[in-house]
Amino acid sequence: MTESQGMKTLKFRTAHETDPGRRRRENEDSVAIHPGGQLWAVADGMGGHMHGRFASDAAVRNLNGAYLSGVFEDDVAEINRAITSANRQVFDRARHEGATIGTTVAVLYATGQRACCLWVGDSRIYRYRDGVLEQLTRDHTQVRHLLETNQITEAEAEHHPMGHVLTRAVGVDASVRIDVRQVDIAPEDIFLICSDGLTACANEAEIRDVVSEYGASRACARLVEICLDRGAPDNVSIITVACDEVTAVETTLPESV
Repeated sequence: MTESQGMKTLKFRTAHETDPGRRRRENEDSVAIHPGGQLWAVADGMGGHMHGRFASDAAVRNLNGAYLSGVFEDDVAEINRAITSANRQVFDRARHEGATIGTTVAVLYATGQRACCLWVGDSRIYRYRDGVLEQLTRDHTQVRHLLETNQITEAEAEHHPMGHVLTRAVGVDASVRIDVRQVDIAPEDIFLICSDGLTACANEAEIRDVVSEYGASRACARLVEICLDRGAPDNVSIITVACDEVTAVETTLPESV
């Protein structure tokens, strides 16, 4: 389909914030902003500050080093390989040290008018469109499993003591299962990627309202501020990706301008 047939060219604007919070000395979160401008990720490490940071760094290092050709299917396969490579590195380190080390990871890849979400754990990806905030990922947690098997209600899940118990993480086992979801992109969409430090302090209605009021460029800073005002018991990391339609003038400007 050509642009004249309805295909719109999009460009992506990114903002991000990461903060250790009020109760942690170290920040075990890491964020990835791929140099190619098509991949963004948040990783939330676990296993103590040295081990957690190693795990989240391994995820980000492998993702930032991924070769992205712009071919959607090839790039999704490359991202899978990057996460698998990080899993192997973290698992080997954990086995060598006799410790449990791991990290969540939530990755957004976008090209053309398609996006792909790849994730392990409970870091999340949302899409804000036309005033609606939609969670695109599904938490890999014990509570989510209990909900989906009708063992608890949504109200019981909200403050469940096993709320942060993961059923899946990068580096915990010799192999890793990565969930993948493809979605479309439209002009004015805003994607938000976050660690659970955000969702522990702000509900989805509040996140939606902040994105609506502040826009992609300022929402990250405002959401971190809200978390800090509420005690921020965990590290908090947020990336926003705004999808802007490229104007006819922009598409005809020479590269040197």
